[in-house]
Amino acid sequence: MKKTAFIIIVFGLLFGVNLKAQKTLTLQDAINMALANNPAINAGQSQIKVAKAKNTQAKSSFYPKASILSKYFYTNNLPGMYPLEGVNVPVMNNGTPTGDEITMHPMAPYPNLDRDVLTFDMNLVYPLYTGNKRKNAVALTHDLDVLYNKNLDETKADLVKKVKTAYYNYITINEVIKVYKLALQQFNRHLELAQKAYSVGVRSEFDVLNFKSKIAGFKSKIIELEGKRDVVLTALKNLVVLPAGDSVVFTGSINDMFVVSGLSTPAGLTHIQTNNYKVQSLESMIKLMGKKKKMEQAANLPVVFAFGNYHIYHGRDFPPFDAAWRNGYAVGVGVKINLFDGNLTKGKVDEVKAVSEKLQDYKDGIKLKLHFEYEKAVENINDLKTKMEAEKESLEVGEKAYEIAKVGYKNGVITNIELNDAQLNVIKIQTSILNIKKELLVQYAQLDYLNGAIN
Repeated sequence: MKKTAFIIIVFGLLFGVNLKAQKTLTLQDAINMALANNPAINAGQSQIKVAKAKNTQAKSSFYPKASILSKYFYTNNLPGMYPLEGVNVPVMNNGTPTGDEITMHPMAPYPNLDRDVLTFDMNLVYPLYTGNKRKNAVALTHDLDVLYNKNLDETKADLVKKVKTAYYNYITINEVIKVYKLALQQFNRHLELAQKAYSVGVRSEFDVLNFKSKIAGFKSKIIELEGKRDVVLTALKNLVVLPAGDSVVFTGSINDMFVVSGLSTPAGLTHIQTNNYKVQSLESMIKLMGKKKKMEQAANLPVVFAFGNYHIYHGRDFPPFDAAWRNGYAVGVGVKINLFDGNLTKGKVDEVKAVSEKLQDYKDGIKLKLHFEYEKAVENINDLKTKMEAEKESLEVGEKAYEIAKVGYKNGVITNIELNDAQLNVIKIQTSILNIKKELLVQYAQLDYLNGAIN
């Protein structure tokens, strides 16, 4: 035994055989993996990080801004003031010369070719009043965070619905394949009976050929169903983001899922229109536009700010003080008022109003769409439940008819065509019931999605 296992491992290493254990996933496992790994979810989470970063930026306006600017350079282009030759100027008394004169030496600028300059400035600015622009900016980023969270919840709900739909299809196809394989076994038993009856001359060769034809048809149908199952399996793998090389089986039975779900009474329309994430997202966007409107309107309000400055410099004074260091400070309050911006602010405010109206109209449209989708899902559920009861009664009758047909064919009372018809009728009803159960689960998944459920 050990030797055999060793050989298997060696061959696996040599020829690249995938020795990984096959993963088995339930519906809840698939949902959890999709919510954890799907790129759409990761993108939504990144958007939330963007909103938080914008909130940090908005809050920064409540803190003073401090900056330092220092420069050292050598220049020959800064003017210096040098004394000119003295000039005698008469002394006047009430416009009348006194006869005395004084010598004055006026100053004139000349380039200083040898000057190095150092400047250092530290500035502090703090807005005292901005017309609530800062407050609304922080509130806007909060609404943006809510909006992105609602968008993420909408993405999650949509993803869960897709996983459920694909999963229900997958396990339903599995159940149908089981029904067809069971029918294939029964056809093989009927073929054995027909061959025995033909060998003793009780049945014709037509019976044998007919059963062989049905068996070939069922085998072909099973292959077709297995192909469809592989397509659905690929879709499920993509939704849960399984690595390409991983092997997985989704466990579960549509009958078990149908029993476990309970098919509870669906939420009311008002509840759905309140909880739906698309509606909530639009409401957040409308609130966001309200904050943005206030921010745009604040552009025409005065801004009051306090400022402080401390400076040190060298080489900027007139000679003969070039070598002296100077330092000092300045503090004060400033006011900035926009007198006219060419109606830019008005245009921005009007744009925000138009967007708000558009969002409100879109929200009303979404509510109408939810109304239609809710009514459609409820009608489908009621129709499917009615069909289910009818099919269950038909199945009871069909199974009894099939049992009678088997006895009748064995005793030579009926033909193989009648037996086939009885069996095919049971298969058809069984398959129909499975599909009805699947469709009911899909409709409830749709209602959960409309109601904003993430589970």
